[in-house]
Amino acid sequence: MNILTVCGFCIVSVIACKSIESDSRQLKLLLTLIVCVMILLSSADLISRLVSTVKTLFDSSGIDNTYIKVLFKSLGVVYLTQFTTDYCRDCGENAVASQVMLAGKIALLIISLPLFNAFVDMVKGLLL
Repeated sequence: MNILTVCGFCIVSVIACKSIESDSRQLKLLLTLIVCVMILLSSADLISRLVSTVKTLFDSSGIDNTYIKVLFKSLGVVYLTQFTTDYCRDCGENAVASQVMLAGKIALLIISLPLFNAFVDMVKGLLL
């Protein structure tokens, strides 16, 4: 799905959500969630092409594959956290959204620990 199709689909979906919002808030939230999942699934092909391109770049540069795993795990955590936080805020649950954001930040720090370890090892090698 190209970006024009995604944007058009989103505009139509937002109009539909706004038109049913006064009748059923639950239906509006369900429709919003379904639209978000459909866009994510339709972008799967683009995501797979992105992953293969970045992997090719890392392979040709000689950089350790551990770093590409950290990169993609981090991106996944960031996108999932943002999606969940936005959805919680749309539902009016700002406290839950804040906790999701905190959990995402902690998960991102944990995922990036191998990078911190590599940095410390590099600094030790320079100092010794």
